[in-house]
Amino acid sequence: MDADNVLVAADWASRFSHPMVIATIKDTIRLHDMVCSGDRIVVAVSGGPDSVCLLSALHALSAELGISLHIAHLDHQFRGAESSEDAAFVAELSHRMSLPASIEKIDVPAYCRERGLSAQAGAREVRYAFLHRIARSVGASRIATGHTADDQAETLLMRIIRGAGTSGLAGIPPVRGSVIRPLIRVTRDDVLDYLRVAGLSSRSDSSNANTVYLRNRIRRDVLPLLRKFNPRIVETLAREASLLRDEDKALRALLDERLPAVCFREQNRVVIQNNSFSGAPPALKRRIMRHAAELAGRDPAGISSVRIEEALAFMAHAQSGRSMHLAPGIILAREYDRFLVTTAAVQGAVRRELAAPGVTSVPEFGLDVCIRGLEQGGAPSDKNYRWQAVFDYDKIRAPLTVRNRIPGDRFCPAGMGGRHKKVHDFFIDEKVPRLERDRVPLLCAGDDILWIIGYRTDERFLALGGTERRLTIGVSVRDANNG
Repeated sequence: MDADNVLVAADWASRFSHPMVIATIKDTIRLHDMVCSGDRIVVAVSGGPDSVCLLSALHALSAELGISLHIAHLDHQFRGAESSEDAAFVAELSHRMSLPASIEKIDVPAYCRERGLSAQAGAREVRYAFLHRIARSVGASRIATGHTADDQAETLLMRIIRGAGTSGLAGIPPVRGSVIRPLIRVTRDDVLDYLRVAGLSSRSDSSNANTVYLRNRIRRDVLPLLRKFNPRIVETLAREASLLRDEDKALRALLDERLPAVCFREQNRVVIQNNSFSGAPPALKRRIMRHAAELAGRDPAGISSVRIEEALAFMAHAQSGRSMHLAPGIILAREYDRFLVTTAAVQGAVRRELAAPGVTSVPEFGLDVCIRGLEQGGAPSDKNYRWQAVFDYDKIRAPLTVRNRIPGDRFCPAGMGGRHKKVHDFFIDEKVPRLERDRVPLLCAGDDILWIIGYRTDERFLALGGTERRLTIGVSVRDANNG
């Protein structure tokens, strides 16, 4: 921290001190090794009570902990003028604290419509992607969010109601990757008391009163009823979640040696080997299924225990080629002697023109395609490639595109002496699962297929010994958990 910010933080600490809350936050940070001296922390600030308390407390502790803060606020554009006023409030707060801030707006309702997501799921995806992007841009090692003990208790109750298994009942982790939650042991009543003592204002989110959301109904109706039986129900539930998290970690450790041979990522799908899976005890099978969902990019706590049991029943009897939905957008399919967990097939025709040279993102297939500049001559390249191929530029008609298959597609697989083959038949011979076939990207030049990406090139277009101008194209598969 520079000298000016140290003075501001020290002044803030002297004026806005709340010993109990500050002590709890310090103890939580120490217990979970949340920060190190010299860290830059992105603080997610919505303007609500929890995030204002988080920002104020971390600011008061910044000199002692040796950390610097950067505020991040995202206007989701769900609430019109109210959202804009939240952004203005956070901007004023950053000015008062002399802290840098990144304040942006993204049309999250449009994002949800395009992807068929609920408002809550879409907002979460966009929000965390935004926070990670800001962290990278400012060189921050941690992202702090304002989840409290009440959020923990509400989450535990939600998952009990829906059924989530022991992993889900572990609740919200204090640390997940670069995300830290210093308020996770602080109750909402303590947050409000902190703001009162500090004389700090905050914004209220009108959507929190909308009882269409289960969390809001639990907050409004269930927790007040439970408090009649246990006045400290929030602390009790948060403590139970912590105990279950320890149990979950212990079982995960026992599974670590067994899991890689049973369940693993392969290209853009997750494979479960049936011969290893079928003999496992039911408890381990459930764990493996949640692990598979996690590898596929889905929060395993969001899959109900009922759905897991349905999946296990399906896996016990399914024939090759049969499938079911494990979760929205996630498919579990039996293919020969294994099961595949994949995202749902691409909806509709996809055709994306590629920058040449340059890198083009193709989100429909989870790919980035890199086309290098032209190279002169070189050694023959009449080989099959998985993620990189070299073509004879003079045999190619621009523009280059990536698309999914269409009926009647044909190409000349490298190594078959120039014989044409239907793409459909090629997929069958290569044992490409039926549910995967529409998700396999094809690199094309005009109507010609140059490359079934990840599988086989068309030998007619490969760079050979006499090639004068060579074009190298590489593909990288995005991490399913990116952001």
